[in-house]
Amino acid sequence: MPSLKDVKSRKDTVSSIRKITKAMELVATSKIKTAKRNYEKVLSYSSRIEDVFHNIDIKIKNWNDIIKLDPSKPRAFIVITSDIGMCGAYNSNIIKLARKNITENDYLFIIGTKGSKFLKKNFNPEKIILSFEEVGEEPNYEVIDKIVDKLFPMLLHNEIRSIHILETEFINSITYNANDKKIFPFSRRKREELSKNNQVSKNAEFEPNVETVIKKALPLYLGAIIYSTMTSSKISEISSRRMAMENASDNALDIINDLEKQYNKIRQSKITQEITEIVAGAQNE
Repeated sequence: MPSLKDVKSRKDTVSSIRKITKAMELVATSKIKTAKRNYEKVLSYSSRIEDVFHNIDIKIKNWNDIIKLDPSKPRAFIVITSDIGMCGAYNSNIIKLARKNITENDYLFIIGTKGSKFLKKNFNPEKIILSFEEVGEEPNYEVIDKIVDKLFPMLLHNEIRSIHILETEFINSITYNANDKKIFPFSRRKREELSKNNQVSKNAEFEPNVETVIKKALPLYLGAIIYSTMTSSKISEISSRRMAMENASDNALDIINDLEKQYNKIRQSKITQEITEIVAGAQNE
């Protein structure tokens, strides 16, 4: 049986840990409202950008006349993870998706310290085009610009056949899913959806020509979608951390209660033993 000192020491340790997890839970909770507002604004903008480009996509008869996509070429993946841990399965879900979907021939653009450390160890370093660590709390325009500056020429020069983002899509405060989101070439399903709902713009005109407009505008589209997915992933990270810290705080409280019972039981046992010894000593006299 452990001593009173050992039980009390463990209880104090768990109590200290609970203070930390509770503080982290409160910090995450305070950040969620701001992150949600930012996400809603960004989502509205990126959805509009997507609709515009999907409308353009419908107007283009043959993309190979503008950007050649060779099916034999590798793909490009932008992988979004967090800089720090303690956010439940947020990072592990993205890493599982990376293991499943990314091949040794694909190119990588990594955002986040956790993803960078893992992917550099487990994938071909020569295929890692850019890697960003300590990105910070907010989606970083400088990071996005650097990715687009590298990614778009690869697309133009027929070095890749498609662009994907491994992101954590925010559904609500308790639901977020790790996704492989293909952002180029455009989704055939989206094209059919727009056509079916009569949301295709009939007045689209290209000046001076389609090729020039597309080549000038595609970097804007890529930047907007990357920014949107980074924002979605960030609010998912915060929500996941809040839930993980809440669960940790609750578990710590359960342990503290169990240790309190154990402490009282040992204490009562010692008191009973002392009383028994006193009574036995008195009887011997």
